[in-house]
Amino acid sequence: MDTAAPVATSLDPAPEMAGGADGSGGGRRDDRPNAPGIGRRVIGLASRVVPTQSRADTVGWLIAWFMLVAVAVQVTVIVAYNVGLNLWPAYDTYAYELAAQHIVNGQPLYAPAQIWTMGAYKYPPVFAQLVVPIAFMPELTVDWAWRIFSVLCLRYMAGSWKLALLAMLQWPIMLEIGFGNVTLALGAVALLSFRDKRAVYLLPWFAGMKFGPALLLPYLYATRPEMRRAIVIGCSVFAGACAASFAVAPGLWWDYLGTFGWEASSQMQAMFVYAIVPDHGGTDFAIRFAIAAVAIVVAIRWRLDWLAFIAATATMPIFSLTRLAVLVALWPLCLRDVVDRWRRSDGAWQRWITAPLVHLDMLPPPERQPTWAAAAKEAAANSTA
Repeated sequence: MDTAAPVATSLDPAPEMAGGADGSGGGRRDDRPNAPGIGRRVIGLASRVVPTQSRADTVGWLIAWFMLVAVAVQVTVIVAYNVGLNLWPAYDTYAYELAAQHIVNGQPLYAPAQIWTMGAYKYPPVFAQLVVPIAFMPELTVDWAWRIFSVLCLRYMAGSWKLALLAMLQWPIMLEIGFGNVTLALGAVALLSFRDKRAVYLLPWFAGMKFGPALLLPYLYATRPEMRRAIVIGCSVFAGACAASFAVAPGLWWDYLGTFGWEASSQMQAMFVYAIVPDHGGTDFAIRFAIAAVAIVVAIRWRLDWLAFIAATATMPIFSLTRLAVLVALWPLCLRDVVDRWRRSDGAWQRWITAPLVHLDMLPPPERQPTWAAAAKEAAANSTA
């Protein structure tokens, strides 16, 4: 009788008894997928969004986007609140709309008014004649079209949408956008005139409205000889337009010249208005224009674009603190280069302080430092060359 034990037909252990060499995992089959888990996917996505070049870079990104989100929420609330008030009509744009209607209806274009009188038109007749088409358009359409254009001018002066968004929270800029004044357009043209001679053709027109931009003409003529022809052509075209306007309606021009009498003796007292001589607007403007002229002479001597920009954009018959909105253009005009040069010393403070500015598109990204492997490879290539 054969009492030997039966021979096993397979030497592999049963699946339920399979385990690792260290005894782990016995009794259970590992059915987990080989793909990364959710946590690893989240980390991978975050590594693509959040920069990890350095701790300063990462913290700078967090600070920049925290500021952008916080400011965007506040700007949205402000705009929504103003839209809820009769769809946010523009205070200063109304003066142009009313002037265009007066031209169409044959009503007087000028009348004695205080500096805060709504709808008071204070510019040469040629501008009212040129904007006659807006007399046939809905006022809110004109208001919002000019407001959007003003935001685009702000974007140009800021140099990036991110800085423009941060700037909108500053009360002078938000008020200028709300009022619908020409301040932001004036600032954009003044900044562009330092870079492109085509903007010089527009300077005489803004000078005819606000007087201060006229100071940029001698500055550009002295410091940029290539723009002299554009200056002569621009002034000639504006003078020709005024002559044609006088030929069409000479009475309007005599009325305009008559406004200098009551404007010169007007009281410079209103919200946000600052005056050296509050009781006499003419004397106040003469003093401020003389100061600005001296600043232009200094700017010409040392070729200071930023000083010429301030003198030209701040010198207006009525100086309101909201005019400071154009100072955002000083960042691309001069301050960005100053901060960028300071950053290149590559100290710890410089990296941490300027990192948020990089992610706000206010500074160019720093040059990446080569890794050890890349440096070694480059050295080996140079040695074999």
